[in-house]
Amino acid sequence: MTEISLISAGAPQSGVVACMETYMTDTGARFDPSYMTSPEIRKVMEGEGDKPDILVAPGPHMEEYGAAGLLDSGSLVRVGDVEAGVAVRVGAEFPDVSSEQALRDSLLSAECVLYNEAISGQYIEKMIEGLGVANQIAHKTERLPSAAKLMERIGNGQGKEIGFGQIPAIKRLSEHGVVVVGPLPDGLRKTTTYVAGLIDPRASRVVKGFLGFLETPRAREILNAVGIT
Repeated sequence: MTEISLISAGAPQSGVVACMETYMTDTGARFDPSYMTSPEIRKVMEGEGDKPDILVAPGPHMEEYGAAGLLDSGSLVRVGDVEAGVAVRVGAEFPDVSSEQALRDSLLSAECVLYNEAISGQYIEKMIEGLGVANQIAHKTERLPSAAKLMERIGNGQGKEIGFGQIPAIKRLSEHGVVVVGPLPDGLRKTTTYVAGLIDPRASRVVKGFLGFLETPRAREILNAVGIT
């Protein structure tokens, strides 16, 4: 049976994994998946490493790759929306993130502010700049290379720390001792739409079939169950 190579961004990983498991059960197909940050995916798409059969990445990036001829732009399928949120270690006091001002005050009073270098972290960096506190908190800001490293760091932290990440990723990595505080406040909320697509339009029927599965009501239920809407 065909083995499907797949590279996915980390945020929708839990939903992609659940969909792969169902598709494998239904068809007998096998997967060879990898999970990367958006910068790592870009390196692959620009020639560093083998390209997969299927790529799952933020919509704007997928459109960019399609326009550059790096994937089949006619094959794109919406996986779903992922929302950014706030995380702390289990047992820590929840910061107030109920409003822009409350979040600003929480950032200023935190002993450490943590986020990653992937697409969600890029947004958080801009958000902090927009709140006007970037200079004040620069000395206590830490950026980690991936969601997994970020959640491990948050879970092993101490004192009054505040972290940011994609909500499904925070939930998926809860074994590191992290918990979701909530989404960003109104006016700052950030939703990223993830899209799947083929690298080669001549892909096999089984490979194309997985993209078709992602459009079914069954897949939608699986994705919704892990917070991908």
